[in-house]
Amino acid sequence: MTRRFLIALTALVMGVMGFGTAYAASEPAIGSPAPEFGGTTFFNTPKGGKVTMSSLKGKVVLLDFWATWCGPCVASIPHLIELHEKYHDKGLVIIGHTDGSSQDLENFIKQKKIPYIISVGPNIGDAYGVRGYPTVYIIDPEGKVSWTGHPGEMPETAITEPLKRARVSTSPTPSFDKAASVEKVANIESVIAQSGKVGAGVKMLEKMSTDKDATTASSAQATLQQISAWKIKVNAEIETLKTTGDVYGAAELATAVAASYVGHDDAKEFTTTATTLKKDPGYAAGKEYQKLDAIPSEARKDPRFAKMVEGFLKKYEAGYYADQAKALLK
Repeated sequence: MTRRFLIALTALVMGVMGFGTAYAASEPAIGSPAPEFGGTTFFNTPKGGKVTMSSLKGKVVLLDFWATWCGPCVASIPHLIELHEKYHDKGLVIIGHTDGSSQDLENFIKQKKIPYIISVGPNIGDAYGVRGYPTVYIIDPEGKVSWTGHPGEMPETAITEPLKRARVSTSPTPSFDKAASVEKVANIESVIAQSGKVGAGVKMLEKMSTDKDATTASSAQATLQQISAWKIKVNAEIETLKTTGDVYGAAELATAVAASYVGHDDAKEFTTTATTLKKDPGYAAGKEYQKLDAIPSEARKDPRFAKMVEGFLKKYEAGYYADQAKALLK
C-alpha cells in the first residue's frame, strides 16, 4: 500500500469514528489569523477562479474540511446548503475544502446540488491541524478564527455575530435564485451564472424578449429585470467602496463587470468607471497594499514584514489603506 492510501484510509476510519490523527500542523487558536487552506482547483466560482483567505477579507468564511468518502461530512451538506441560502447575501462565504481522495467531484456536486464553493488541494486540512472530518472553522471579517468544531455542534450565533461586521460585496456575475420556467431562458441564466458572460446572455435575452411566444417573451423580460436589479446593486457597491476609500476595490469590481459585459454596450459604462477610478491616487495605494495583504500570516511574523508595512505607511500616512495596513500588524 502507498503512504497516501494509508493516510486516506486512516482518515476515513477516524472520520467515521469521530476521532483524528496528528499528521498536520497545530490548529490555529481562536483569535489568531486564519492560514491559507491550500486550494488549487475550484468549483462554483466564476470560470473556476481561485479563492484565498486574503481575498475574502470583509466576509465571514465558513471553511469546511470534508471528503466525499466521509459519511458525517456528507450528512452535513444539507445544513451547509441551508446556511448558504440563508446568509450568502449577508456576507457569508462557505468553502468546502477536500483533496484528491474525493473522486468524481463534479458529478457529486451536481447530485447533491451544492451551491457553495468547493476547493481541492494537495491535502484536506494539514495547514489547520485537522485531525478528523468534518471540521469547520469560522473566520471573521478581519481574517481571524472565531470558532471551530463539528458543523453539527456549531451555534448559529457563530455566524450571525461576525456577520454584523461583514462587508457585503456584489458579485461581478448575477445569480438566479430560481431558474426560469421556460427552459431556453433558464439555459441562458445558467450560462451567465457559470461562464460570467453577461453581455452575450443579455443580448440573447433581449432578442428573446420580443419572441412571438408570449410565455417565452415574458420569461426573458423577467430575467432581464433581475439582471437590471443586479446591475443597480453593482453600481451602488462601486460607489460605496469609493466613498469608504477602497478605490482599488471599486476599480477592480468595475473592471470585472466590464469584462463580463463584453459584447454589449453596457460594457462601456463600466470601462469608463474603471478608467476614471484607476487615475485616482487611491488606486495606486490600494494596488500596493494588496501586495502586503497577500503575504501569508506565517510570513508576517518575520521582522522584515513590519518594516515593509512601516515603509508603506511612510508613503501613505493616512486613509483607508493606511488603516488596513496598520491592522496587518495586530
